[in-house]
Amino acid sequence: MGIRGKVAPGLGEGKYYISREGYSKQFSEKLGFEPSLGTLNLKLDRPFTLDDSESIEIEGFSDEGRSFGGCRCLPAEIGGVKGAVIRPERSSYPSTLLEIIAPVNLREALGLSDGDEVEVVLG
Repeated sequence: MGIRGKVAPGLGEGKYYISREGYSKQFSEKLGFEPSLGTLNLKLDRPFTLDDSESIEIEGFSDEGRSFGGCRCLPAEIGGVKGAVIRPERSSYPSTLLEIIAPVNLREALGLSDGDEVEVVLG
């Protein structure tokens, strides 16, 4: 299944969260890759719901006196690059915003800019 969206700016927080060892270790073990710091954000025309039965759970953890919530991931491919859609359990993002992690910086690897339309193949 494919889903189309337009590249959108993020809040700049993805780099911080992905760099946390509690997340990066699980991404590597459960997704089979260590993600590049940051996420690619896509603005969708309609809401996207991640089906728990098809997704991979990344568990929350505590570090430095702070708790970090879990998230769900779904393997995906964009422009021939394998990655994953990530949906944090604690998020203020609308359901029409899709976050993608990958082992490379997707903006750089695929030459993407805000407003570019791309297709993500899910599963």
